[in-house]
Amino acid sequence: MVDTLSAVTRERLRRFMRILRMAAVIGVGVGAVYGAAIAGPGVRALLRSALISIPIGVVDALLTAAWIAGIELFLLPRVSMRWLDALPFVAVFALKTLVYGAIAGLVLAGQPGERLLGVVTVYNARTGLIAVFLSLVPVAVIVMMFQAAGLVGYRTFMALLLGKYRRPFVERRFFLFVDVVGSTAIAERLGPLEAHRFLAAVFSTVAEPIEMCRGEIYQYVGDEIVITWVEADGVADARALRCFFAMRAALSADANRFVQRFGVQPELRAALHLGEVIAGEVGQVRRAIVFHGDVMNTTGRLEQATREIGCLFIASEDALACLVPPSEIRIQDLGALALRGRVEPIHAFRVDHSEGSAPRSG
Repeated sequence: MVDTLSAVTRERLRRFMRILRMAAVIGVGVGAVYGAAIAGPGVRALLRSALISIPIGVVDALLTAAWIAGIELFLLPRVSMRWLDALPFVAVFALKTLVYGAIAGLVLAGQPGERLLGVVTVYNARTGLIAVFLSLVPVAVIVMMFQAAGLVGYRTFMALLLGKYRRPFVERRFFLFVDVVGSTAIAERLGPLEAHRFLAAVFSTVAEPIEMCRGEIYQYVGDEIVITWVEADGVADARALRCFFAMRAALSADANRFVQRFGVQPELRAALHLGEVIAGEVGQVRRAIVFHGDVMNTTGRLEQATREIGCLFIASEDALACLVPPSEIRIQDLGALALRGRVEPIHAFRVDHSEGSAPRSG
């Protein structure tokens, strides 16, 4: 568990630093706009104003972003904050904008940039309104981006934002199909509404280890989660292999809550495969990134094979060929498996985690 927590913290700190770098760039832009808005006539006055306003904008942006990122990355993921998940998108957006706007206002009023430079800013009605506007608008945009990223996933959101998949292309990806063991029987016992809440709780619990292993949640299909990595990301630190065990560890750590709430401790099974897919954006009213290729069908067939063989995790030879399994992971050769819907058998391996070793994410 210590390894898991340290890996989670490292990943959060990496994101924290990325957010600060983005904030510094935003601060330069905001400072430049503010300097231009309040500058007197002439190029010299504009340059003088910019030389003061830009450093102030950077300092203010860094402090504001540090507070916001700290709340988003270190406070909100806590179990005690899960009540926010039950609120509508608009309510969370309004609440966060209010709180983060207040933080931006306090930073603006404290004038840390001015204090650092040894200058004093006296706002009149016009300059004060400009300063408030330039502080609150970026906050609202950042909150909207955080919320939108939460809907589709951070990496998918950035790919859509940057247009990475506007033109389809071939890429090699890992796919991990994970489903909940015995979900049909659980649904029959709990009823449809409570079964939905059960699956929602499972998906919520495993979201963090998936994220910390840099996985992208491609889609939810009933009781199944489809997770994917570009080859390089999945190979690094054997993330594509370790993710499944990190997910199980998260559910195990939360077992008491599930037993008390639903009367059952969730268990998972999965299959991992690697291959080429066509990746690209589709849709007009609702855009999405989709993947097409035999690797998807094969991974699904491998996941079905776990039930027939009686194990929890199967990985293909193609997937394991480029991975270095951690010492706590055991590999057992299953030989060539004949999969339904495939002419050629596929060489696969059973993957288990050594008892007593805590899986880690990162």
